[in-house]
Amino acid sequence: MFGKNHTDETRQIMSDAQKGNTNGFKKGQPRLEGAGKASQAIEVSDIKNNITITYDSISEAAKALNIQNAIIVKYFARNQKKPYKGQYTFKKL
Repeated sequence: MFGKNHTDETRQIMSDAQKGNTNGFKKGQPRLEGAGKASQAIEVSDIKNNITITYDSISEAAKALNIQNAIIVKYFARNQKKPYKGQYTFKKL
């Protein structure tokens, strides 16, 4: 559509389709309970300090360790056994 414009009729049709639509839900439509993925509980073992802590989610563990979520996700995806930074090992519960 580069350099072209929608007709007034087409704009009206698109406008009518979006009226009352917020966050992908039509006005008055109930939101689904439990939508999305459930959290994955993980166990983090600190080899240097001999401490094991259980977290309710990967994001919670990442915040506590001050690292990105993707690091833990990739640790599991790559099936790594070597401790992260020589200190932390992760295990899904």
